[in-house]
Amino acid sequence: MSQKIISIGQLQKGDIILSTTSDSVSKVVKFATNSKYSHSRIYIGNGDMIEAIDPKVWKEEVAKVMKGDLYTAVYRYAGLTEMQKLKIVHYADQQRGKEYDLSGAIGSSRVGMMASPALTITNLIDSESDFYCSELVAFAYKHAGVRLEFFASATTPKDLAQNKKLEYIGHLKVGKK
Repeated sequence: MSQKIISIGQLQKGDIILSTTSDSVSKVVKFATNSKYSHSRIYIGNGDMIEAIDPKVWKEEVAKVMKGDLYTAVYRYAGLTEMQKLKIVHYADQQRGKEYDLSGAIGSSRVGMMASPALTITNLIDSESDFYCSELVAFAYKHAGVRLEFFASATTPKDLAQNKKLEYIGHLKVGKK
């Protein structure tokens, strides 16, 4: 896949932003999920995104959170209607303030599934009480009528990056077109 560079101005509501950093948590997530990405966010418009990151789900400017990213790629579900985009944004916004789902994040990884199947099962039972990053993305899409993965509560950034329903848009750079 060639790297097309895009700017924040080219983002659309509902776009999925995948990223990685050089910090130790990012390295662990990449190892545990066998992925080059360790995090996912939802673009909600006006330069803002919503993400689930320890300790909670919150809203922030894309440009601010990208400062620590080594690289940031954008994926889009090409068939989204305006109503679906609004539902994705609304759902994600309604989750703000909920706690980060550490046990779900661990349980969704290949390491977590092998080491503690109970974490995975618990997350499947009470899946929307708290969120980890890609779980929030998958549930926001599910509530808009788009099922990205069979189990939204077991979705990883790697699953999103490899999802055939999503189109790679480009690598996001602040201040570049």
